[in-house]
Amino acid sequence: MEQTDRVLKAVGAWLFLIVLSVAAAAVTIALVNKYQYGPETDVKAYFDALQAGDGAAALGALNAEVPDSNAALLDGEPLEAAAEKLDDVEISTVSSTSDQAVVRADYTLDGQEHSSEFTLHPADTQWGFFTVWDFDRTTLPTMHVTMPGSTAVDINGESVALTDSARDFAVFYPGIYTGSYTSPMVTAEPEQTLVTDPDAETDLTLDARPSDELKSQVSEQTKTYLDTCAEQDTLYPASCPFSYEFSGRVQDNVKWSITEYPTTDIRLSGPNADKWGLMDSPGTAKIEFTSVNLMDGKTSKVSEEVPFTFKATLDVSEDEATVTPRH
Repeated sequence: MEQTDRVLKAVGAWLFLIVLSVAAAAVTIALVNKYQYGPETDVKAYFDALQAGDGAAALGALNAEVPDSNAALLDGEPLEAAAEKLDDVEISTVSSTSDQAVVRADYTLDGQEHSSEFTLHPADTQWGFFTVWDFDRTTLPTMHVTMPGSTAVDINGESVALTDSARDFAVFYPGIYTGSYTSPMVTAEPEQTLVTDPDAETDLTLDARPSDELKSQVSEQTKTYLDTCAEQDTLYPASCPFSYEFSGRVQDNVKWSITEYPTTDIRLSGPNADKWGLMDSPGTAKIEFTSVNLMDGKTSKVSEEVPFTFKATLDVSEDEATVTPRH
């Protein structure tokens, strides 16, 4: 009898150990399933890829399609710069069922608090226990960039071409995208936009301004043109914006000089306000000559200010401006 009791106790101990082992295994599986294979892990991997500037890893993790737009900002320096001010990332599961999980990422972007939600679904199992999750299929957001008057722009350190002063770019989220531009002819102050929602329309518009070099070239060409006009010994300089109506006789030479040069006002013009042009600008010339009275032959000095309007078209290339006067 005593021996039977010992056997029963041993069997009971073994059964207890088995139950305990099974319970421990179940807990271990649950913990590994949550922290090693859970949907939060996939979201964390996505954020890690963003901050590393690894576009291929980020795209693969997000399970996203690239829209029909330029992909220059999806990898390397532009992507790393987009996530440079992405801090304080906290990831939590909002809801979870057997066939879907909604994961929320709270973070600060450039010091401002934001959040994004991601929907995932079970895609597979490993070792018969661990659930492998995938993001629901989505399409990356599109950012519309415009900079009237320019054929290129710099975004997050990447120089990209524009078509008709605009272009669409595929972008990851969340991220900060900063546009700026500096060229010999055109400059633009930095502008930035935050992308936190895949469905929101995002625009980045830059204000192109004529550079000092562009202003200098236009001013120099305008001055040269008017000075050439002033060199003509005639009351009616050919192909010039000023002349002097006089019905008498002129003795000797006619002398012109420019007393006030027009202000070269460079602006965007055209139907879409995306072409550089020159506004009509007033100026003043001075004419001096000796007139002869046809009745008595007496002479007198003539010296008068002649106002005029300077009109011209402007063509701007990458590093050169061409001013073409209009008459």
